[in-house]
Amino acid sequence: MDFVPDYETAKKDVRDAIFGTYSQAYTVTNEDLRKSMRLMPKKCDDALVVAGSGDHPLFCSLYGAKNVDTFDISYNAKCIMDIKTLALNTLNHQDYIRFIKDLYNISVPLMDVKNMDRVLYKLPKTEYDYIYALKDFQIFSRKSISLNGAVLPTQFEYDKLRECVKSPYNFILSDICKMGGKLTKSYDFMHLSNIFDYVQSFNYEFVILSLMEHVNPGGRIVTQFFAGGNDDIFGIRMTKLAEKRKNWIFNKKMINSVGKFDYLRNGIYVLERVR
Repeated sequence: MDFVPDYETAKKDVRDAIFGTYSQAYTVTNEDLRKSMRLMPKKCDDALVVAGSGDHPLFCSLYGAKNVDTFDISYNAKCIMDIKTLALNTLNHQDYIRFIKDLYNISVPLMDVKNMDRVLYKLPKTEYDYIYALKDFQIFSRKSISLNGAVLPTQFEYDKLRECVKSPYNFILSDICKMGGKLTKSYDFMHLSNIFDYVQSFNYEFVILSLMEHVNPGGRIVTQFFAGGNDDIFGIRMTKLAEKRKNWIFNKKMINSVGKFDYLRNGIYVLERVR
């Protein structure tokens, strides 16, 4: 990833930007990834997921994806993702869980988190310098997310992750509306999380069509909306789109999941390219 952070812009935008290059990244996810990742095809050589809090790519690997590429509009999402990936390969399970909990509970500076010094020096220099330059700014946020609803790996899951995740994930810094033009390969699985909550409804078809060009036969595009979003509009338009496109089917899967911060209770949309 060839990107040089602008420290002064970052210091301003991390305080004000809601959705941008330097907007705060979530420390932990508010989704039940153990359920949504089960929608991954049985054979998944390549997957594309939002970087988010770093939990999405980790659980994508955990549930069988051999190669995982990530994307996000925020550079801070790459930072939290890389920190978690490196911590995974540095700390034991107990220390990792404590590390994530401390990371969640602390605001600034990040250097005060126990074992952070063991992780940060392993980051690429550009990333390390950026985090150090913004050490007095809150680049990661818990906002209204409850840690009790977060995805924290069990000992078994942790051991499995350490076997299959050996280095930080490939990252694409991009708005979802520009993603299709930046992809250079095709995928068996795309997990877009709540991305379409931030897309104007008139762009739904444009974004999906650009991504469909990068889905292998048998592959799936999975997304869901936050409560009160334009999910009904999305559903109607994707149904019509699938009817017009040969070898594509679209449906909504209801997931038995409850909780104040669990978006899956609203159902998950699945676009599948049949073989």
